[in-house]
Amino acid sequence: MKKLFNYFNEIDININEFEEMEVSEFERAQFKKNLRKQIKSNSSQKWTKGIAAACLTIGISAASLVGLSYTTFAQEIPFVNSIFKLFSEKEYGTTLVGYDKFAEAENMKVESNGTTITITETLLDSKKLLVSYSIETDKDLGPIALIDGSFTLNGEQNSLFHAEHDIYKIAHNKYVGMTTAILPLSHSIDEGTFQFNIRELSNPENGEVVQGEWDFEIYAEASDTFVQTIDVPKSEKNNLNVEINKITYTPYSFIVNYKEGVQNEMLNKKYNVIYSELLVKDDLGNSYKSKFNGGQGSLGVTNYMISFGQLKPDAKTLIFRPVFHFKNLDNIYESVETMQLDDIIVEIER
Repeated sequence: MKKLFNYFNEIDININEFEEMEVSEFERAQFKKNLRKQIKSNSSQKWTKGIAAACLTIGISAASLVGLSYTTFAQEIPFVNSIFKLFSEKEYGTTLVGYDKFAEAENMKVESNGTTITITETLLDSKKLLVSYSIETDKDLGPIALIDGSFTLNGEQNSLFHAEHDIYKIAHNKYVGMTTAILPLSHSIDEGTFQFNIRELSNPENGEVVQGEWDFEIYAEASDTFVQTIDVPKSEKNNLNVEINKITYTPYSFIVNYKEGVQNEMLNKKYNVIYSELLVKDDLGNSYKSKFNGGQGSLGVTNYMISFGQLKPDAKTLIFRPVFHFKNLDNIYESVETMQLDDIIVEIER
């Protein structure tokens, strides 16, 4: 759920002003893929409610999702190109801008059952590995394909937090994909060997499946990083709080680990969806788009990791504005309520 809310989080820093936003076909495709993926895996009610909340937040109706075309994403681009650059140009918020300049070029090609998958680029930022790949197949996998397989680090099961896959059609029977393998949220590495084992590609439109064995071993070294441990007071209001723990700076992004606390019994009884997000500006007035990487916790305390775009070189201070969102999904027509906490100001270390 949080991933989807953050996926459509282009919100003005003044959270008292709301207006309906248009979304691109690519964004609609991303939403449609996540919806179908969750239905297929028969996931929990909590996630299903989150999908509904995301629908309400961005104003997408079910009818808008039917008959989606991939043409706005494809634009008949050359099949052999920087897939990192392609995703940076098409992805919401352009959180991948500049990644292609630091990605390691690869040419790992495996053919199985009439389908060829080629890993083209990889990038390790010490907390997650991004892998781009092309797919050529004699099957129609629809505008958005699904992938089934495993991702491990150094051959150890359960060594990663989770992996996210995005695969889009760019031409007849040709696809591009981006997989993000995320380490446990508090972990980081300087280097490692990752195993990417794909066993199935499928078309969520008609259920058609292509099975095979596409096995890759990827050695990756992390980009130069600087880790800043944050020692500033948490922001608190009405037994809700947000505390920033750590910022990891790379040449093309900065990654924030933060902790959310929800100990308000009245709000917990009233709403069955409560979550926070961070709106970020710097002292020069630049805003930064975010990509949610995951969260885990219990008993009202959740740890999150979020990636932001490239830090402006002249910025001296980051200003984080925590905003809590509340929704009772037993009434899907009820609007999403918000509560803004005081800003958290962090002096940037380099």
